[in-house]
Amino acid sequence: MIDYVSELARLLRGCLPSSDELEAIRERKLRALISYAYEHVPFYRTRFIAAGITPDDVRGVSDLRHVPVLTRDELRAAGADGRAYGVDLAHGRVARTSGSSGKPLAVFRTPGEDRLRRALEFRSMRWAGLRPRDRIVNVGTTHAIPTSPLRYLGLYRLTLVSPSLPVDEQIARVRQLQPNVLWIYPTALRALLGRIGSLRSLAHPRTIVTSAEPLDPVLHQRVSTDMDVEFLNFYGSVESGRIAWECAAHEGLHINADCVILELAGDTELPDAGSSVIVTNLNSFAMPFIRYRLGDRCEFIQRPCSCGVALPLMKPPRGRDWDVVKLPSGKLLSPWGINPFLRELDSLQQFRLTQERSDYFVLQLVLARPIADHKLATLRRQLLSHLGEPVTLDIDVVDAIEEGALKFRTFISKVAAGGAPTRVRAAQNP
Repeated sequence: MIDYVSELARLLRGCLPSSDELEAIRERKLRALISYAYEHVPFYRTRFIAAGITPDDVRGVSDLRHVPVLTRDELRAAGADGRAYGVDLAHGRVARTSGSSGKPLAVFRTPGEDRLRRALEFRSMRWAGLRPRDRIVNVGTTHAIPTSPLRYLGLYRLTLVSPSLPVDEQIARVRQLQPNVLWIYPTALRALLGRIGSLRSLAHPRTIVTSAEPLDPVLHQRVSTDMDVEFLNFYGSVESGRIAWECAAHEGLHINADCVILELAGDTELPDAGSSVIVTNLNSFAMPFIRYRLGDRCEFIQRPCSCGVALPLMKPPRGRDWDVVKLPSGKLLSPWGINPFLRELDSLQQFRLTQERSDYFVLQLVLARPIADHKLATLRRQLLSHLGEPVTLDIDVVDAIEEGALKFRTFISKVAAGGAPTRVRAAQNP
């Protein structure tokens, strides 16, 4: 209890550790988490014994390599054994992941863990440059936002506008609220702009915070051309809470390294797509997440930020593990490689590349105005050259691209790792 109160007070003060303090905090919290999981969570005790390790074998961050990487399927299969004995969840919170892999997971948190998570969120917002008196409107999340003492005081006032509402109703609500900060999923932003044409006719926010999915350069350019607004990127998940946030220096995202341990599983075949994220949530005991594979693809930045904050940096997430082009030869490519060619289409409003088969791709384009046929032919040649193998590419200019209410994916592969067609569904993380 003393440790919990101390941690809550530190987060609410907005204190950020120095480089020297950071490692000591991480190792102290990691040892406590590993010991607790071994003693109180049947799934982890069995897992550690099977791996031939005890809590004494994990004394620091470098020792985490001894712990097997955990997948969502394994934790789902564990059921109640993945939660701690004796934890009263009757007054806690159950949140569910969006199921971007088609398999949502129920995540359990105690009231105390929920308070720690909210305190971390307030600290992230403060150090990212959001102001206590800002009017924040969130368009995208479907999770209820718990009340907090700070919001009772009118600080960081947050109003949710559900993306499941009709688009016209979403627009009316945002116009009525006139936020200083518009916190919005790119899919939701694209849907609103598709109806009204420009951000200026919706609201005049000082800052747009994006999260849950990558902000593609086409949408970023469209908004930036319309009006002067600062973009900030926040990265998190239901399982681990706020992982990282972007500050005003815009040199990357600061990792909340005193609350999460982030590891990247390298991929030598696909270096431009980043590496797969493995996270350990240092504040989650009721349902621990130790070396949990999130499925996002990220990359560390090996230098400090000029803002002076000691927390390490990462680049914005670049899609998911399954967002990979697998060519007929078995070669892998990152779909992000097509972006430079698409930027040359100044009338482009939206796009989606779908890999129907290993040798067949369809690129859908939504254009603000018609373009000459020779430009489309040039684009097709560039993309085929980039793919570098004998494949078929169709380019379809369409009025609109079908998308889910919560998240839009610019690349969809219907090819599994083994080359067979697979069904992929997209959804949301916070």
